[in-house]
Amino acid sequence: MSLSSWKRLRAIIDVPFIAAGLLLTAYIAFSAFGYVKNSSEHYSNFILGICLMSGLLALRNLCDEQIGNKNLASETGEDFHMRPFFWPRFVFAALALVASVIAMGYVRFNAVHLETSQPFFSDTDMVFGWLMTASILALTFIHWGPLLTGVICVAIAYFFFGYLIENPLFLTPHYDAKFVMNYIGLGTNQGFYYLAQIAADSIYFLIIYAAILLGIGMLDMVLEVGKLTGRRIPGGAAGPALIGSGIVASIMGQAVSNVVLTGRLTIPMMKKYGYSPSMAGAIEATASTAGQIMPPILGLAAFIIASFLNRPYIDVALSAMIPGLLYLVGVAIAIIVYAKRHDLPKLTEKVDKQMILRLLPTFLVSFGAVLWLLLGYRSPAIAGMWGIILALALSLLQGKYRPKARKLYEGIEEGLYLVTILSLLLIAIGPLGQVMLTTNLSGRLGSALVAYLPDSQLLLLLGAMVVSLILGMGLPTPVAYIIVALALVPFMQQIGVPKLQAHFFVFYFAVFSTLTPPVAVSVLAAAKLADARFLKTAADSMKIAATTFIIPFAFVFSPSLMSFPNLTWAVVPAVAEVLAIQVTVSVAAYGYLLRVLVAWERLVIGVAAICGFFAMTLGDYYWHAGLIGILVTMLVWLAMTRSRQVVAPEGAAE
Repeated sequence: MSLSSWKRLRAIIDVPFIAAGLLLTAYIAFSAFGYVKNSSEHYSNFILGICLMSGLLALRNLCDEQIGNKNLASETGEDFHMRPFFWPRFVFAALALVASVIAMGYVRFNAVHLETSQPFFSDTDMVFGWLMTASILALTFIHWGPLLTGVICVAIAYFFFGYLIENPLFLTPHYDAKFVMNYIGLGTNQGFYYLAQIAADSIYFLIIYAAILLGIGMLDMVLEVGKLTGRRIPGGAAGPALIGSGIVASIMGQAVSNVVLTGRLTIPMMKKYGYSPSMAGAIEATASTAGQIMPPILGLAAFIIASFLNRPYIDVALSAMIPGLLYLVGVAIAIIVYAKRHDLPKLTEKVDKQMILRLLPTFLVSFGAVLWLLLGYRSPAIAGMWGIILALALSLLQGKYRPKARKLYEGIEEGLYLVTILSLLLIAIGPLGQVMLTTNLSGRLGSALVAYLPDSQLLLLLGAMVVSLILGMGLPTPVAYIIVALALVPFMQQIGVPKLQAHFFVFYFAVFSTLTPPVAVSVLAAAKLADARFLKTAADSMKIAATTFIIPFAFVFSPSLMSFPNLTWAVVPAVAEVLAIQVTVSVAAYGYLLRVLVAWERLVIGVAAICGFFAMTLGDYYWHAGLIGILVTMLVWLAMTRSRQVVAPEGAAE
């Protein structure tokens, strides 16, 4: 096929994709106001719509692949080379689309019957149940890769054949196939439906709202705000990355997509002002990761946490406020210490203040309305809809910065794309959580851990941290969180960790897994944009993130850190302790405090950081005394010897 043929096919596929997306959006809006009564039919409609859009999106992506390859070939003058197995992949995507629509169509038109007759399904019901399962997994494979799909397949296989396992820890009863299929999703209220309600009722309009904000120019505006800040601090070129990426990521809630979106602008600017390529990529990756732990969105996992805790979403989001701010402060401290060591300049880029003044009201009013509605315990769907309406209306008053129709269309298209793949993710991982709950695998794992691990809360938490980081490698954060939460939170509660703190502990380290090798998907994306080596970028990311790894331990041992907005004076020493550790970790990592430090001085500061960590987790007086004593002594020593100041050139050993 020629290039024009692929473009024409892509345009043809776009029509039903956009039409289905707008129709589904209108349907979800009606449901938010209570016009849909039967939940099994409602969520069946939603899953059917997402399957249709996912299949069309898969075909559209393959068209884009061909268009991109042909354009590249024409630009370079090289022969066109089709990627391996293109036509089998195209046929596979088409079959997944058709099969998922047929299977979910059957489930939708028989939803009430399936709900009332479960688990006594007919043979025909079972055939369509298997077709539904296979087609949704096929779509998951296309959009989320083999690792996640493999994990879900293993969980489903365990549900069917766990009775054959000899180990009593993993042995399950011999469940009937129809009983299992009921819990996979044919019964219309478990399995694939397990988290579909979160996708439909909570995240749908918030994701579209985030995409609309980007479409009306909010990305450019927050980057200008970052420039304004960067003109006032050393190494200010990192300001747009930290502030811009942090704000945008807090709305989008996705680290990797945010790296790709903002990194194209922030990374070249940092390199221009003296940051090494790997450090520029590391700053963008760590700043973008903040969005998954910073209210109000916190990625998708916050909605799942609220569901597990049976608490309003806004209560969970507010609890994350202080830890989220401490994360951003820790990253900022690391950047400032690095910039001071290498004597990096302030930012001198011209700031478009008029853009800030014209676009800021759109952001503040719409975002404020969303927060106000959430704080008033209105549904996230209602809050997201009002955010969209206000953002679109106020964008008309932005003067010369008023968005063009094309930009608005692209924003809506991006919103439909994001909501499709993220909803598919939540639908697909439903059976994974259902298996762990129905078979009680999570409870048995917790009992085994308590029985075999040492009787030390700190050591047990360190073990939970390692497990969370390992399980989070290569998996989307919500998936990593669900696996770890179901496996470890019951165990953590048994060792005395409050339920809210236990969920957030494993959630934080599932988020951090996007920064830790060997996978580190956020770092990989940033390294490509920065034209830097992956391992060097990962090392720099870990060095920055070292200031933030203490935060989950901090809110476990100082629960007042998660008491926002009901704060007491107990939060003050807890915050001060975290800040002291963050400063000492950054100083020891980069070797600067008043002046460039020599090796033994960095080692002593590192000892102070260790004292601070044990003071925070063990609470013994002598650890506090060690932290304060070392810091005071070193500050006096460095003030007395400040004349030894030596500027370390960029690229020097740290």
